[in-house]
Amino acid sequence: MDGLWQTIHGTNACIVTNNSLIMSIGTPDIPSLTVSGKIRVSITFLLFFASAALNGSFLLRLQRSQKGRNKKTLSRMHVLLKNLMLANLLETLVVMPLDGAWNLTVQWHAGDVLCKVLSFLKLFTMYAAAFIVVVISLDRCIAVTMPLKMKKNSSLGKSMLYLVWIISILFAAPQLFIFRVISIEDSSSAGGSFSQCVTHGSFPKWWQQTLYNLFTFGCLFIIPLLLMLVCNSIIILTMTQVLHQDGKKLELNRTKNNIPQARLKTLKMTVAFASLFIVCWTPYYVLGIWYWFEPEMMTKVSDPINHFFYLFGLLNPCLDPLIYSYFSM
Repeated sequence: MDGLWQTIHGTNACIVTNNSLIMSIGTPDIPSLTVSGKIRVSITFLLFFASAALNGSFLLRLQRSQKGRNKKTLSRMHVLLKNLMLANLLETLVVMPLDGAWNLTVQWHAGDVLCKVLSFLKLFTMYAAAFIVVVISLDRCIAVTMPLKMKKNSSLGKSMLYLVWIISILFAAPQLFIFRVISIEDSSSAGGSFSQCVTHGSFPKWWQQTLYNLFTFGCLFIIPLLLMLVCNSIIILTMTQVLHQDGKKLELNRTKNNIPQARLKTLKMTVAFASLFIVCWTPYYVLGIWYWFEPEMMTKVSDPINHFFYLFGLLNPCLDPLIYSYFSM
């Protein structure tokens, strides 16, 4: 079963087409670009330009603002934010134009090598973006609960970032081996062939495909979701307790328990980043789970809704720079 997972792993020529798999089991009709597909392509490229401009500009802004800052906490947070914007920019430059062009052409025209490489890059950037939000949540959670340990080990955040980029490469590496171009003959009067970049037939056993899908789904969404919920729950609880102790007015630096305003702002920003990830991607992955257990759902959910859920997820890299901008004002 490739299903929506084909979209997550590489095939984005509309969720409903699931191209090679559908036609390999006997569907004679070649997929075509629908009206809702055209709207999706248009919105995808609008999001692409917006996200590239926002993440690129704020990445430069972070680079410039880091100069002259000596405080270790701010410096560490800036490194985390720079990596988040970089991951968002890479995700924007790979995922969005690939999705838009692939939906526009419906089938795959770029050959077997690019099929593998772009499938790898897509999953790599998605892993990196999700994992870095988790690292930011973990870093702020440790800073709140164990500030002395964080001061002694100032390189902890950087170490986690190095690990994120390495793990993202390793986790995405199987894409280079399981994706390939499959061509079938068009049975319509027009004739010709139809090619698609898919994983169909790459797994000898059905359970191997299922295990890989479970692993990808867990690492892309479930594990980051759980870690973000735990870390940000602790952060929110800690902030609430401090604010409650100090009453309605937070008196800065009065006691060791008080949170300085700069740190309080970064904590709120961390919660906002995690909340945005959860809000943007949950509908899309819930739809994937639904399809996984009930493939017939494709006849129950309209194309515009499928496209909307995916586009809603693409809002995540677009809005992250705006969150940073709001809290840095």
